[in-house]
Amino acid sequence: MIVSCPSCATKFEMPNESGSDTTVMRCGSCGHGWIEAHATDVSDLVPVRPQNSKPDIDDDDAEDRIIAEARKIARAAQLAEHKARAARQRRSAQMRGWGGLAAGICLVLGAVVAMPERIVQAAPAAAKLYLLAGKTVNVYGLNISSIQQQYMIVNGQPVLALRGRIANITAEDRRVPPLRFVLRNANGEQLHTWTLNSVGKGPIGAGVVTSFVTRLAAPPAGVESVEIRFARPGEIG
Repeated sequence: MIVSCPSCATKFEMPNESGSDTTVMRCGSCGHGWIEAHATDVSDLVPVRPQNSKPDIDDDDAEDRIIAEARKIARAAQLAEHKARAARQRRSAQMRGWGGLAAGICLVLGAVVAMPERIVQAAPAAAKLYLLAGKTVNVYGLNISSIQQQYMIVNGQPVLALRGRIANITAEDRRVPPLRFVLRNANGEQLHTWTLNSVGKGPIGAGVVTSFVTRLAAPPAGVESVEIRFARPGEIG
């Protein structure tokens, strides 16, 4: 038997085999529920009851059966509606959960891209991840530039003088950490290192440029390059 959903007109085939005259239907397209009656055969022939015979079922029994069947159908309809409502609530909760997770991931990724310096300050190990991605993070917000190298003789002794500038490239005051100087030969081997612990008299303001100078008496022979960077924790004396 073909029936149609009263809500969206989607057609369904209703099984003919059933223990009752009605079936509780649930639309798979829109979720609407309704009670559908089975088709019945009507015969023109009515059996004649013999005179003085009692009816098989009196009127009270028939009414009780109808009421019981109606209650059964109502309970089935309520159960089907409850299951459909619970399924909708589960789907809604799942969608909210996935939406919250996606929003959290987007927020974290946005912070990783927009604030690499703050990320590395909070988790220094993250600097390696940025390096793998081809991005060097300036965690201090300071830029070393204008390096000048000069050899001179002072009291008959050779002296290497190094000068440079440090600029605050952020919008906040920044403290200048100690500077590390590394002398290397032509093969890149380390010849000598030292640390300049004091640069300036305090934090430098946003966009401000300060300078530094350091001197090394009797530098080693064979110096080909000078590396200047901010000192690591274990290098600060």
